[in-house]
Amino acid sequence: MWAQPVMSGLEISVTEKYTAQVAEGIKITGQPNVMDTTVEKLPVSISVRNRTWVPDPRMEAIPPLKISRARLERLPANTVHMSLGNYTTADVGFALGNARSDLHRWGIQGQHFSTQGGFRALDALDVPQTVFRRTTWMENELSGHYTRILGRGRLSTSASGTWNRYAFYGVPQTEANAADTAHAAPGRWIQDYEMGISYVQPRVRRKQIFHGAELNGHHWIDQGGRQTESGLSGGIDWRLPVQDVSLELPIHGAWNHLIQAARLDSTGMPISMNYWSAQFSPAVSDSVGALYFRIGLNAIFTGQGSSFDKPYLPPVVHLEFPLVKQVLNLYAGLEGSADNGGMRARVEAMPFLSEVASYEAIRQASLYAGASGRLTSTMGYRFGLRQRSYANYAMFTRSYEGMSTAQDSGRFGVEYVGVTMLEPSGELTFQNGLGWEVRGFALVRTATRTDGGTLYHVPSAEIGGQAFFNLKDKIRFESTVIYRGSRLGQGVNGDELLPAYLDGRLSAVYTYNKQLNATFKVDNLFHSRITWWTGYPVQGIRANLGLVYKF
Repeated sequence: MWAQPVMSGLEISVTEKYTAQVAEGIKITGQPNVMDTTVEKLPVSISVRNRTWVPDPRMEAIPPLKISRARLERLPANTVHMSLGNYTTADVGFALGNARSDLHRWGIQGQHFSTQGGFRALDALDVPQTVFRRTTWMENELSGHYTRILGRGRLSTSASGTWNRYAFYGVPQTEANAADTAHAAPGRWIQDYEMGISYVQPRVRRKQIFHGAELNGHHWIDQGGRQTESGLSGGIDWRLPVQDVSLELPIHGAWNHLIQAARLDSTGMPISMNYWSAQFSPAVSDSVGALYFRIGLNAIFTGQGSSFDKPYLPPVVHLEFPLVKQVLNLYAGLEGSADNGGMRARVEAMPFLSEVASYEAIRQASLYAGASGRLTSTMGYRFGLRQRSYANYAMFTRSYEGMSTAQDSGRFGVEYVGVTMLEPSGELTFQNGLGWEVRGFALVRTATRTDGGTLYHVPSAEIGGQAFFNLKDKIRFESTVIYRGSRLGQGVNGDELLPAYLDGRLSAVYTYNKQLNATFKVDNLFHSRITWWTGYPVQGIRANLGLVYKF
């Protein structure tokens, strides 16, 4: 036996030898017996010697480096879409923009939507008729934006204009207006012009203090000048480094100048009013182990002209703790805010609001707690409890006296009252690799006025679900069903409970190729009539079919 390993050019030989003697064979068997064999081991021979290896390199030529430009596929930067449907529904729009650029981006968008229709009702003799069958609801918008990388930040500018007509169903049918209400409902034309500029520095340096600023302005015209409003809003994001944490020092403010032609002073001139708000929210964020927290103070100031409201000082608290990583995440907190979006925000929430309605900046604080996480790799959840405390909640009302007379314009008023709302809510989501995505949610609301009065038009619940299905990346289906709970309203003979209703929608998008899509959409699947006292803003099952072209 011998072994000959070679290590780093060193050759080692180990040789073991044995001598054996076998007895002679016996004639009876013709074979020698193994037991008669003797074996003797000889001395082991070990030899070590150096071994020199002579390399024989064979170099292979490397092909020269080639630098070339590969042409990327051009992504569509422009879009045109058009869809038509029943009730004389039309939806047309476009979006134009620049191609790929690492320096700047611009775009222009336009949109037109219009629809008509009424609802079935009974006249004084219980004869069926269609009321407001030529009612027109219209929305038009033209907007543009430009964004450019400037230094270490991003400068963005935008401008837009909207011209909307909201159909008004609230006029009661009387002898004086029977012909009008049976044919065409009155409408409300609203113009809104906006401009904005912002500068944000997304790349954060260690000792950076300034992080961004924004300024927005608007001019709003209601019904050809019955109301006009001009306003400014803006904010600055400061963060002061303090050792290993940052002290957040954001400042936000808003100012609105409102003129209502129907509200006159003693000289017969329209009254102009100025509403302002300011919010300063110093806070610090940090973590201790797995616990993340953000603690600070909200200093909110509001007023009208030179008068000041009582300062609103809710604290800023937010806590997060992953009890079981990605499975159970707990959170809780307290936050406050001021809504000074102007009279245009009130009319957007209630298109039938009177042009002599009062305005206030809304202040609220919100206390919340809950949990979120994932039950499986495909199923997530969230549930929580929130308590909202409004110092001056905007409650829409309607006059009992006005509805009992022919002088009722059908428009709503607004009262600002203290309100406390308790809202438990929950949500479940499900996704899988087969193209399905399902979401279910529920929110139950209990609301009371702090002065013990009656609270009008607050839905008791919102329960619904959404389903998405992507079929081989060619057809995408989307469906939404929401149950909106009952609300308490004012009627001719006193308070009445407005019924709950279902809001159902269905849409499908078929992708022919990367540039052409076909769309199909159905709104108000359940033919619901959303009751606003005596008015119905949504009428009939509405379906439309359209095309989307990208280039």
